[in-house]
Amino acid sequence: MNTAPIVVGVDGSPSADLALGWAADEARLRHVPLKLVYVVDSPGPRGAYGYLTDEVTCFGEDLLARAKELIADRQVPATAAIVCDDAAHGLIREAAGATMLVVGSRGHGGFHDLLLGSTSLQTAMHAPCPVAVVRPRGDGAPGQVVLGTDGSPRSAAAARVAFEQARLRRTGVTVVHAWRGSLSEATAGLTELDACEVKAWMVLNDALAPWLSRYPDVPVRKVLRKDSAARALVDESAGAELVVVGRRGRGGFASLVLGSAGHALLHHAACPVVVVSG
Repeated sequence: MNTAPIVVGVDGSPSADLALGWAADEARLRHVPLKLVYVVDSPGPRGAYGYLTDEVTCFGEDLLARAKELIADRQVPATAAIVCDDAAHGLIREAAGATMLVVGSRGHGGFHDLLLGSTSLQTAMHAPCPVAVVRPRGDGAPGQVVLGTDGSPRSAAAARVAFEQARLRRTGVTVVHAWRGSLSEATAGLTELDACEVKAWMVLNDALAPWLSRYPDVPVRKVLRKDSAARALVDESAGAELVVVGRRGRGGFASLVLGSAGHALLHHAACPVVVVSG
């Protein structure tokens, strides 16, 4: 049985509070504990409490106590830690062995400019576990889990998380494959447009095959888009429960987190985004 905690960054901002509630709900779904982490921003690792003044320690303890009160109704076991470190490094270090790391889309203090700066990108790229960046959800009831796939090993890891999330939430998976492909022997004799579309369907169906058999009760909706990965995923995020993507991919999802597609998704998705390492 998995007992690894879900780690969530807190700083008292509205965005962090939103992430805290999402993390608590996730912990309750998974029956795992929650670990609340307040990072006091400083250059380089310092370790918990070692270099903190009494004033900072008292502020952090009050902030964490308030955070625990906010999720008291979830009845999830929770611990807390104050860490003096660089914001991204502190969260990554605390996430070692965790089920998931959860951060808000913006913050202050240790999480200043979380999405507009480097912290969210660094945690998404380097954390040793899946990273959920909790963005405000659009209007309407939550829908399906959206999965971006390209057939790469890292998108296979994302598929595992997406289907697990859908099963926990008792919803379906919308699987998105964006393509701008090239011809292959398997599609010889077709027009270029038809050949590329056939190849794209092959990639999508091959990527899905193992998960359909492992999760036969999870409904699946397939979306094939001749488009950029960024536009396809952002469009499908409208009304979704969450979007799950691999840390890196190939083809339509190349450099997903490092490049423009990842930036677009983290800035514009209409729901939380979960980034999964391979």
